Amino acid sequence: MRLPDRLQVPSGMTLALRDIQLLNEASASGSIVYSDKPFTLASGIKSNVYVFFRGDATDNPTLLNMAGQKIARTVVENTLPDDHQQNLIGLPTAGTALAIAASMASVEIHRQDTNFPLIASRVMREKLKVTHGANDQWVNGSEAASQPPNLEKYTFWAVDNVATNGETKFKQAERLEENGYPSKEMPQLIFIDRQQGAVARLKIAGFKRIVVCYNLLDITFVYGELGLWPKSAVKLVEDEIAAHQFR
Repeated sequence: MRLPDRLQVPSGMTLALRDIQLLNEASASGSIVYSDKPFTLASGIKSNVYVFFRGDATDNPTLLNMAGQKIARTVVENTLPDDHQQNLIGLPTAGTALAIAASMASVEIHRQDTNFPLIASRVMREKLKVTHGANDQWVNGSEAASQPPNLEKYTFWAVDNVATNGETKFKQAERLEENGYPSKEMPQLIFIDRQQGAVARLKIAGFKRIVVCYNLLDITFVYGELGLWPKSAVKLVEDEIAAHQFR
């Protein structure tokens, strides 16, 4: 299939060839799936579209690298003058691989362009380690358990694969706060936003920086244009977004 060099999508953005290649690979890998029979999401709503980016991505190093490059470039594009070295914390479990992939991608890009900064990453646990080892925090880091994160050295980001109502962000923010991370000041990166209220809810709750790589409606439009999904899927997703807005 010959992919278009660019596509203008419903959000008004123009996706470049590398974005279209990534989304095409995500479809081929089963990371973003359309089904005539709706899926039941964690939020309880039913949807014809499901976003994985879990084992399907880690089993496909090409896709994972493409996602890592997208995230790395998005982080750099959204870096502020007062930021320190960017350090990505993947929210468990899907966000873990994406954060590490972005860090590794920054090394690859830096080799070609030394102005591109290196991005660090940390792993966040699903459960606290209480029976062994020296680190009993939610996030593995270089600081001792009794010391707060080094905010003079790093600007920490929370990275998630997909957001519907933002509940994962809220839950993990509490755990990050336990370990001294300023969750509401940290940039919150969402790889795919289902556009059902997560961003608005996070802003209302006081989260200062929310960055989205892709919107679900834009993705659906791309797949319709590529002939991978029926074009009627765009209307289905529009209706789903309108009918389910979490507040």
